[in-house]
Amino acid sequence: MNKSAPTRIGLDNFWAYQVVVLADQVSRYTLDVVRTEANLNQSQWRVLAAVADKRGRSAADVTAVTPMDKTIVSRAVASLIKDGLIKRTPSAEDKRRGALEMTELGAERYALISAKLAETLNASMLDGESTAEFNAAVKHFRRYMSDLSSKP
Repeated sequence: MNKSAPTRIGLDNFWAYQVVVLADQVSRYTLDVVRTEANLNQSQWRVLAAVADKRGRSAADVTAVTPMDKTIVSRAVASLIKDGLIKRTPSAEDKRRGALEMTELGAERYALISAKLAETLNASMLDGESTAEFNAAVKHFRRYMSDLSSKP
């Protein structure tokens, strides 16, 4: 009986592995900046960034655009409201939904964090054209993986 050797991936050249490692490094660095600049945790930062990105998002909208469970988003929203970084305006149609907005304090904290991340992470790219190409490639692979994972 002739059994062939198992296929080896070779982690140094396997893009999926390299992306996971890069994502972990970026996440750890971002968390360090977020803690240092604003004393926030990762889920609070993600909610704040999602609200800054599009004013009036609901908690459900934030869940849809971030890689977080709705319970984690709910806790982060509650803590950010308690700390005065965001506010929630109930919807006239559905009192369970509400539009989230940054407060002045939230906008200040967001500005500190985003400036530091832009300075360090965007500076790592060679130039604007390289950044645009990289972003396009990442979006391409995200769509590909989304399509792949939605197939039965």
